[in-house]
Amino acid sequence: MDDREKVMDLATAIERYVTDGSSIAFGGMGGRDPEAAAREIVRQGTTGLTVLDDARTTLLDIMVGAGCVDEYVGSWVGTSLISQGHNIRNAVENDVPHHLEMRDVSNFGSSLMFLAGAMDLPFVPTRSMLDTDIPTYNDDLEVIEDPLGSGDPLVLVPPARPDVAVIHVQRCDPMGNAQILGNVVNDHLKARAAEHTIVTCEELVPTEEIQRRPEFTRIPFYTVDAVVEVPFGSHPWHCYGQYYADLPFYREYGLRSQDYDEFCEWLDEWICPHEEYLEKVGTDRLATLEHMERTINGASPVEGADE
Repeated sequence: MDDREKVMDLATAIERYVTDGSSIAFGGMGGRDPEAAAREIVRQGTTGLTVLDDARTTLLDIMVGAGCVDEYVGSWVGTSLISQGHNIRNAVENDVPHHLEMRDVSNFGSSLMFLAGAMDLPFVPTRSMLDTDIPTYNDDLEVIEDPLGSGDPLVLVPPARPDVAVIHVQRCDPMGNAQILGNVVNDHLKARAAEHTIVTCEELVPTEEIQRRPEFTRIPFYTVDAVVEVPFGSHPWHCYGQYYADLPFYREYGLRSQDYDEFCEWLDEWICPHEEYLEKVGTDRLATLEHMERTINGASPVEGADE
């Protein structure tokens, strides 16, 4: 693929790589979440998705409530800090809008899923989850005796190989070299484990800028299929060095998602093209979030890049 062909708009990237029935992993964790990409998935009406992940917050709750997701494999779900994941609970307990199948792993186990996928291994052994009932209820996990003779039990964690990973970063070049400031979480593993990777970024920059601070490049170009410039692509979550979390916004989401009819009204209001979404949020509010991030964390997107 010509490197220039990787740069596209968000609607095109989602339409091309996130199809009905796909398995998908999202980057970030309570920050740098690819919220704009998830809203675009909802906007396009994609269904039958399996989400393979670690801890997943608001974007999963929105997608579940919109009927996009059939199954979740991961360690934790909710909207964090403010509220429960009301749509997730409603889908599991009441089949609204339809049933959500859940397969649990531990936090460490979810990381090992992507490690195994990134390394193209059939499994990774661990002692994590041995003293829990997670292996009892997750048939994908197998408990064996150490084959090298210690007699200790081990849990075999199979690989996560999602059809597509969607990861939001601070900076990326047209080739797909993606730079992350702050917590990388499992994003470097997800990009390598996935068949296809979409990188959304706050800023599209020349490759020469990436080369000036290569230590921030967590995802290399050869793992990336699509690059999309999406300013405020994590809103209402924070993006370190860029903007602070819009806590009032997702507090309102938490309150409105308690009732499914009210949630559907929220969808009608907020599921729209990203540019329109930002207009609804308002430039003054977004500028305030940027100011809060500079005040609280005092970091530029790639600190020292302009030196």
